[in-house]
Amino acid sequence: MGALFTSRRPQPVSSAMPPCTCPSADALDWIRLTFRECVSTDAQLVGFYLGLLTIAAWMCAQIPQLIMNARTSSARGLSPWFLTQWLAGDAFNLIGCIATGDQAPTQTYTAVYFVLSDVALLTQYVFYESHGDVSSRRSDNDDEVLDDEDGSMYEALRDSDEDGDDDDVETTYDVRRGSTRAPLSPVGGFVLTGAAVASTVLASMMRSNSDVATSRVLMDTIPSDACDYNSNPAWMQHFGRGVGYLAAVFYLGGRVAQIAKNAQRKNVKGLSLTMFALAITANVSYGASVLFGISSRGDIMRALPWLVGSFGTVALDTTILVQSVVFNERRRIATSADAL
Repeated sequence: MGALFTSRRPQPVSSAMPPCTCPSADALDWIRLTFRECVSTDAQLVGFYLGLLTIAAWMCAQIPQLIMNARTSSARGLSPWFLTQWLAGDAFNLIGCIATGDQAPTQTYTAVYFVLSDVALLTQYVFYESHGDVSSRRSDNDDEVLDDEDGSMYEALRDSDEDGDDDDVETTYDVRRGSTRAPLSPVGGFVLTGAAVASTVLASMMRSNSDVATSRVLMDTIPSDACDYNSNPAWMQHFGRGVGYLAAVFYLGGRVAQIAKNAQRKNVKGLSLTMFALAITANVSYGASVLFGISSRGDIMRALPWLVGSFGTVALDTTILVQSVVFNERRRIATSADAL
């Protein structure tokens, strides 16, 4: 999905959990009791509400694409690299959420929801693309549905969902059959390289005895009933942040794969622009919420893997929206030239 965790994000907690305490007497009780988070300044309150916006946007982000795929009985616009790496990113995100140990229970449930949404998209892709001949015969009807899906919200992008010529459609199916895999091959190298880098960072963090010792001292100075108390051992917290870097690699690699496929087809037909707009909204609000809650250099370092994943994904999702505008403009110019 994008970054989900580092510092505690707003999530309601079970009534069975005992209330936690905050170091500041100015902390808002309703947030402390409901979300187990200490919010005592205006900046922290802004970050809290941005965190709520993040969760709402992510819960809805993939629904437009799922609906579009179901209505058109096709997922031909999606790159399988994009879907599989998004699933991998969310899976590692879930692992990191558990390993860092500073998340409310429902935070983990939300991460599980993300994984299930990815599985639903990937299942649609496998099912519909295994029936490609049926989807091809329905392509004329698909054009109308795709135009209606995102056109009302993005006037400037509306025509980007229109079909190009028959060669564009055929190229899409050639990619699915595997005859034009070469343009996507660098993505695999990108992911493998990124995974190696993430593993190196993870190993480095786990070898740092001084950091482990410092974390133990800090843990001993925090009361066990404090909202910021984390019972997970220091090595597990470091492992969780290392996994966060790996999740970021997959999030970015998946977008690169989708951008490559769009460039190859010269259109973004079959993609829900609403999904990418919601993803941008979620990642921007998440990154901003983390920055508003940062009070020390240590907070920045703990949040770094997810900030990289969030803002990096924003840049790549914006690239996809820009692609839709560029391809639309090229089509307009070509149409005008043909008319002359």
